[in-house]
Amino acid sequence: MNLLKYDIAVIGSGPGGFAAAVRAAQLGAKTALIEKSELGGTCLNCGCMPTKFLWQALKTKQKIQKSYEYGFKAALEPFSFADIIAKKDKTIANIRKGMELTAASYSIDVIKGGASFKDANVLSIDGKEIFADKIIISAGTKPASVKGFDFDGEKIINSTDVLNLKKVPESVLIIGGGAIGIEMASILAGFGSRATLAECEEFLLPSEDPEISAEIGKNLQRQGVEVLTSCFNALENLEKYEKVLIVAGRRVCDDLKLENAGVETDKRGFIITGGYCGTNVENIYGAGDINGKNMTAYTAQNEGSAAAENAVKGNNLAVSDYIVPKAVFSMPQAASVKIADFENYKNLAFGKFPFTASGRAFIENERSGFVKCAVDKDSGKPLAFWIIGAHADELANTAAQILRNGRAPSREMFFHPSLSESLFNAYEDAFGKCAEKPKQK
Repeated sequence: MNLLKYDIAVIGSGPGGFAAAVRAAQLGAKTALIEKSELGGTCLNCGCMPTKFLWQALKTKQKIQKSYEYGFKAALEPFSFADIIAKKDKTIANIRKGMELTAASYSIDVIKGGASFKDANVLSIDGKEIFADKIIISAGTKPASVKGFDFDGEKIINSTDVLNLKKVPESVLIIGGGAIGIEMASILAGFGSRATLAECEEFLLPSEDPEISAEIGKNLQRQGVEVLTSCFNALENLEKYEKVLIVAGRRVCDDLKLENAGVETDKRGFIITGGYCGTNVENIYGAGDINGKNMTAYTAQNEGSAAAENAVKGNNLAVSDYIVPKAVFSMPQAASVKIADFENYKNLAFGKFPFTASGRAFIENERSGFVKCAVDKDSGKPLAFWIIGAHADELANTAAQILRNGRAPSREMFFHPSLSESLFNAYEDAFGKCAEKPKQK
């Protein structure tokens, strides 16, 4: 059999896989990009992008309802949730077209189908086979169910199903108080659903700063969401709810037949990769959620690009997760970023700046929230930022650059009036020097 031969084959076209394919092609490699569903993977088609569209739609609805605060008289006309979903689908399709054009511009062969390993160089794609010198696995993950409560797409739904609802459920139980659960609780409640959010841990976002988690919980309750923490029996009375959304984690895609290539995985099934994104098999790399590390689109993009660089040019580009910002699109948003060895610092000072002291927050009528900063007392080095409030996701990007710089921020770095200057004010407050908030008693 004459196999189609490639320098690089990439499995999965999500953020990691697409970045890998484009970078490999930029470096001159003949590249195949294999996708079993739609180009763009989970993030574009049934993850972060459509979720943020619905979040923005809700935000727009709220702005119309609050337009009187700027002197306007505007009434919100009746709307159809199905129309919002249709607009979401159209937007995602347009973004996908842009990806298709990008792939074509680099002469990347996009192959539709599910890939599995025949050996370390040969992939089977729905009965067809291709050969590749190097293979980058970026197949992502899929929703994990709860034992005894399998997804049926009707009553018990997952994070993909919920994004395709044509009407808002009258009532919904959401299992899982992580980012997805919080975001969907905000969105569904905002569009009129009676939402209950259940989390088995003591706090929502269990790995997050407790103060941020508590504030998110309070905001959800203000929006009408019933928040249950330390809850283990939420699934006992399902008849109370029209829909049950389970977002209690993600699991690996297990149809790659990794054993045929000898690729090692951990006990959860995630691929084991090193600092250069390589696996235990010399010519096979892994990038993105498939390695079970950061599980974010932007770290996947970084790893995908690095994996391609190393596959084509040799292992010379290491990836780092020393500073990785995280965000959740609650109402309002929350975000955080800290250096990886934060726990090693013991002599800390904390500063806090409320948005009620921010002129820009007043102008935007977004006075809910705050910025908190942790600083090493000995060196003055900023170590972490936690943010809850409008544009927290964008502020986290600036905060990450402050941490990467490793030095004290200075006033002239920040435009006034801006929300980003709240980062500087929180840092200054750690030393009692903030000039834009009242003296503490």
